[in-house]
Amino acid sequence: MKRIRPDRLNTTGTVRRARYLALLLLAVTALAASACSSTSANVAKPPAIHISTNILTGGMIGRPGWPKFSPANLTIPKDTTVVLTIYNYDNGTAPLTAGSLGGKVENGKETVNGKPVTSIPITDISHTFTVPLLQMNIPIPPAPSAAGPGGESEPTVVTFTFHVTKAGTYTWQCVAPCGTGAMGMGGPMVTPGYMTGSLTVQ
Repeated sequence: MKRIRPDRLNTTGTVRRARYLALLLLAVTALAASACSSTSANVAKPPAIHISTNILTGGMIGRPGWPKFSPANLTIPKDTTVVLTIYNYDNGTAPLTAGSLGGKVENGKETVNGKPVTSIPITDISHTFTVPLLQMNIPIPPAPSAAGPGGESEPTVVTFTFHVTKAGTYTWQCVAPCGTGAMGMGGPMVTPGYMTGSLTVQ
């Protein structure tokens, strides 16, 4: 019978223990990675919230010449993706002055009747929803030309997807000259609840 030297026996045992520890370490690492991956997958982003407002003609509300956002005061949660849908029933235009940036989509993504846009020609602007402190601008084209008794028609549907991280109450303003007076900047343009209002982020 062949005898095994004691020093060889110790070496063999050490190698086996090292291999066992290495396999154990690999198993623990794989388990930890799997747990982390599972946790990350289970942490879902909060769903987008949907809000809407309507742009009504002055004829629709019995006040000719006074278009109105209804509602004009909106509230959203912070750190959440928001999809704002604007139904514009006003078929009139209020062209912006040459060189104006009010026709450009700012700080969000916009669609008009389902088609993505990055700007609207300044001659084809009906209204805007502009929040200066958030550098946000939503140019809104007019509704189709076929008008009802109040100047309304089937609406143009504008969606705007955005995200605000800082809480606060922000004033929005339509910058298209759609109001009264020689320059179109009076009446509803300066009256809260018509062409100006608030966006509260909380």
